Amino acid sequence: MGLGGINQTAQAVFQQEFRVLTSDEQASVLQLVQEGKAPGEAWETVPAERFFEEMLAELTELYYAHPLAQEEIGYVGMADATGWTRLGLNELEPREPEAISSQPGL
Repeated sequence: MGLGGINQTAQAVFQQEFRVLTSDEQASVLQLVQEGKAPGEAWETVPAERFFEEMLAELTELYYAHPLAQEEIGYVGMADATGWTRLGLNELEPREPEAISSQPGL
């Protein structure tokens, strides 16, 4: 609902979807959400300020979960492990199990 609310705010303020706005316009929409002043019916159900806080925390966590981002800030706990070589989407390390649905007999 929160992501839909961001789009509702973009529509209300700029008459366009959030994804096509300029960087400055997108920042304005997010500022309204952060301040709890965003127009849109989604914000009647979901508190905009709380959604923004949770979204920011989730995005930060996801960004810094990647070994290269950890290395960027000087954390070498996993970034320098010899086993972490496959960093692409859906690339498994040899030690990682395959998905259950692809294992014969299960």
